[in-house]
Amino acid sequence: MTYDAVERHHIRRLWPADIAAFRRHLKRLDADTRQARFGSPVNDQFLEAYADTAHRLGTLIYGAYYGSEIRASAELRSLEIVGEAMAEAAFTVEKLYQDKGLGSLLMNRIITAAQNRSISQLHMICLRDNDRMQHLAGKFGARLKIKSGEVTGRIDPTYPTPVSVFEEALDEAHGFMTAVLDWRI
Repeated sequence: MTYDAVERHHIRRLWPADIAAFRRHLKRLDADTRQARFGSPVNDQFLEAYADTAHRLGTLIYGAYYGSEIRASAELRSLEIVGEAMAEAAFTVEKLYQDKGLGSLLMNRIITAAQNRSISQLHMICLRDNDRMQHLAGKFGARLKIKSGEVTGRIDPTYPTPVSVFEEALDEAHGFMTAVLDWRI
């Protein structure tokens, strides 16, 4: 696959009607990618249950679509901490679509969403050998800390700005219209 293939994708927020596509995406992940994302080996049944509950209150999910299939995803999951608006970011990219820039595109969306929700701390956790996630976090200025077998990263998003709010609103409007067209297919 060439880099040109990345140009033929679209990224949008996932809605409850997208759960089946999200489930298919998670189940296509190879064993190494599953372990990198969830911290231990997981089976298809775990992924099915995860997809069914992923849209719980406080979680935004974005997908990178190629045609009607999600090939990469990012989650912004609210963390319930008294007095601090915090969230966790998590990413999955199918093996054939890794190293194509999708993680960076999704990270931009996650940071903008966190910024516009006044999230003061965005956290990422990965296994110590997950070089891709550490590289992605570092690329966006995350402060990384290594503790035993895992690495934690922290980004402190800036306050919302009129430009960031407009940017997200435009992406959401475009994404929703694309979703409606996707659901009709």
